[in-house]
Amino acid sequence: MELAGINIRNLANGIHILQHLKRYKKSQFYSREELLDVQTIQLKHILWNAVNNVPYYRSLKLSIDFENFSLNELQKFPIMSKQIMQQQYKNFISDKFNFNKLQFKSTSGSSGMPFKVAKSYYSDAIEYCMMLRAWSMSNTYDYTFRDPCVVLRSFSPKPGEQLFKQDKILNYWFLSPYDINQKNLDIYLSVFKQSKAKLLRGYPSSIYILTLLLKENNIHIPQIKTLFTSSENLLPQYKKVIEDYWQLPIIDWYGQNERTVTVQKCSHGNYHNNDEYGIVELDAKNQIIATSLKNDVMPLIRYATNDIAIPSNITTCTCGRGLSIPFAGIDGRADDLLMKDDGTVMATVNIYNAMEKFQDVKQFKIIQAEDKSIQLFLSENKSLSKEYIYKIEQELYQRLGNVSLKTDIVQEIERDRVTGKIKSIESRIKF
Repeated sequence: MELAGINIRNLANGIHILQHLKRYKKSQFYSREELLDVQTIQLKHILWNAVNNVPYYRSLKLSIDFENFSLNELQKFPIMSKQIMQQQYKNFISDKFNFNKLQFKSTSGSSGMPFKVAKSYYSDAIEYCMMLRAWSMSNTYDYTFRDPCVVLRSFSPKPGEQLFKQDKILNYWFLSPYDINQKNLDIYLSVFKQSKAKLLRGYPSSIYILTLLLKENNIHIPQIKTLFTSSENLLPQYKKVIEDYWQLPIIDWYGQNERTVTVQKCSHGNYHNNDEYGIVELDAKNQIIATSLKNDVMPLIRYATNDIAIPSNITTCTCGRGLSIPFAGIDGRADDLLMKDDGTVMATVNIYNAMEKFQDVKQFKIIQAEDKSIQLFLSENKSLSKEYIYKIEQELYQRLGNVSLKTDIVQEIERDRVTGKIKSIESRIKF
């Protein structure tokens, strides 16, 4: 809905950020007991709504003790897989909301399995408050709303377009993560200088590729005081190269488009769950099981993320935050980098972003040969037309350039025989 050209929902979410960000910055330093009380109140609300208003959970006929409620009531819910949610997503939506008026968040899923989740009205604002709080976890710089920020992600310029753009409302300076090379280095450096940003945000692989380029040219950018990575696994080699060169600790963020939980690494090196936002459990295989505390529309309870965590035996952090420490890191996927036709190395998360919109694709897999050619495998939720496949291929061409591309429709994407996982993107190129 718009009023005088202004999106009312976006405006309301912006106001929500201004109203609540200060409170969230304060609550991260609550005691563990205070944060557990916050979680208990919010979980009681979410579970009551689920068993009374959400068809899937109502059908389970669970006996939840709301009179003597504790966090232990959560264990009465079964663990819910992505496949179940994908197949029955309408049954996970509360009866209190008009389906036709809902907004959805789509995800490709890092396992190459697209699906979508209905968002609560203030979902964007609450997620953004958590992220702004995380940006301030550096011990070198306290980010303030609308401070300039260089963003090395979420921007895909079309052929002939410039490699940067500015969001003047948020004061973000976007740089293409697809074109980090010697030829374009001066453009990237000029954006850093013009923006006066102290925060660099990007995919781990994108900041890694930029760091290698800067290192090769012996260039330092001392104005940057905080490095923030997300959306990919922060591989050990990325972390070492980046932190050694920038002489800054990385604030690494873990979350999902399903918006169940968000976790970030503070400057003292521990991953903190945003306890007011969601609850993290680890199953027997250290898979992250997530429960959202902020989505009345489509509550995801004990949601199996398919992400594997590294367990932590640390319960408190020297940073002074009361936020829980659910794990020591992510031991999940390490997809290979891809190479464009001109030799530019590209982060694989750019492909996941491209695939989000193609909900008729059940799963996908990309293999890049040594000659840069691409083989794309697609399995179907429903039959894919030639026109639909063409649109997918155009998205890949836009990101990879004029590479040789062959597409095959397969019944299922095969899993690795050793790990049992699906590696959605593989490269035979040695970097």
